[in-house]
Amino acid sequence: MQMPLGSRLARELEAGRSGPLSSLLAQAWGEAAASRVARPLAVREGGKVVAVGGATLGGSGKTPLAVACAWRLAADGHGVVLVGHAYRARPGRCRVVSPGDAVDVVGDEALAAARALASVGARVVVGPDRQAALDYALELAPIAVLDGVAQLSPRRADLALLAVDAACPWGAGSCPPCGDLRAPREALLSACDRVVAIGEVDGRLAGGGAVVDLARVRSDGARLATRTVGWNELRASRVALWTTIARPERVLGHLSRQGVVPVVVVTLGDHAAPSRGDSSRAIERARRADVDLWLTTSKCATRIPPMGGVPVATLDYERSLGEPLVRALRQAGHGR
Repeated sequence: MQMPLGSRLARELEAGRSGPLSSLLAQAWGEAAASRVARPLAVREGGKVVAVGGATLGGSGKTPLAVACAWRLAADGHGVVLVGHAYRARPGRCRVVSPGDAVDVVGDEALAAARALASVGARVVVGPDRQAALDYALELAPIAVLDGVAQLSPRRADLALLAVDAACPWGAGSCPPCGDLRAPREALLSACDRVVAIGEVDGRLAGGGAVVDLARVRSDGARLATRTVGWNELRASRVALWTTIARPERVLGHLSRQGVVPVVVVTLGDHAAPSRGDSSRAIERARRADVDLWLTTSKCATRIPPMGGVPVATLDYERSLGEPLVRALRQAGHGR
């Protein structure tokens, strides 16, 4: 199946481009992006904010990190709400996201976050804009974890985290069109309190003046209803992969490292809503390949249609926050 335009563009940016015109455009992008790293958002008196931004345009792990932070705070007994961004959705008003909400109303990432946080009672809110959603969140709880914002202005966040991929923290090292950095590295580092490297590799990361943490990723396999399908079972099965993310090759790489090679791979665009034709073609490919099980991510699971009677399992990732980061979260929750 041909790679969607969004995925092709993401891959090109990740690989990087060169040339005089591209360099000039990247410089202009970087100057504009640097001025927007700190978002103009007001915080109500007494409210506390943990801001979680990403270094690259997709693939940095900022939303899973935001979910992990909200989960940790809630598990420690703090009142916390995660503020989602309802990308490509129309919430219409500020609302608490329910695990059963329509993805077109609340967005795929917010819906996946609500499902992940339900077990600890942490809520997720979305709204027509960031300010309204943040205001609403801080009416519901004293701490807001803000997904997708690196820093606030004029009052800085109580804790600002920058999520990076441990294996490739700065992407191609430049802003578009020469690379996939959201803003120049120096601007990102000056905005954050801590850099959080997320991944399966252990390594050192130069973070300028910021403190660097490593959030380890652990997975026992995939969740199918109420049970875990372990890696041994997955290796012995004929599996297919369904994704609606910008960089499906990262999921494929994770599966490959576990010895799992899907016999069918369906890659739609990032946040894409599948058409009837998309699902029909996928079902037919899986039938011809005699697939036992579909695999997908928690975000992609919010949009996957019924797959012709073949069960769908969600890849189960657990992000383990290091003790220094947990202490920083607790300090932010109690106030500086």
